[in-house]
Amino acid sequence: MSGEKGAPGYAYPPQYGQPTPPGYNAVPQQQSYGPPSGAPMYQGDHPHFQPQMAAGQTQIHVVPPPQTFSEPPPPDYMTRAIFTTVCCFWPVGIFAIMKASEAKNAYARGDFQRARELSDSARRFSNIAIFAGVASIIVSMIIVGVYVGLIMTNMRSY
Repeated sequence: MSGEKGAPGYAYPPQYGQPTPPGYNAVPQQQSYGPPSGAPMYQGDHPHFQPQMAAGQTQIHVVPPPQTFSEPPPPDYMTRAIFTTVCCFWPVGIFAIMKASEAKNAYARGDFQRARELSDSARRFSNIAIFAGVASIIVSMIIVGVYVGLIMTNMRSY
């Protein structure tokens, strides 16, 4: 086979010793990689190879359509995760923020199943942080109440 339509005498890919098709940059021979010195270099092997436009040609840029998904995104519970981190129990709240962020990224990748799993995990961590925060406040109030009660009892005895 001698080549494509409109390019008689040119084989694809160009072989060593064959002429370069019109419209392509010549490759410099002083590069340290490629075929042995003296042998012409195949343009596709060159990292800076770019085809040149012939006079009158226009370059077409293909832009992919925006990504649309068939199902709505699962709730990521980011607001709840931030609230629980700041107001309730921050050690668990940090995990809730991480899971909420991962859920949003999984949905953006198109991994709907993983996004739902991570969303449920973020909700679970947020709920745990809320319960832990409320429990720690109740326990703190009990400890403070017992301590104040002991102090008041000791003050009466004097």
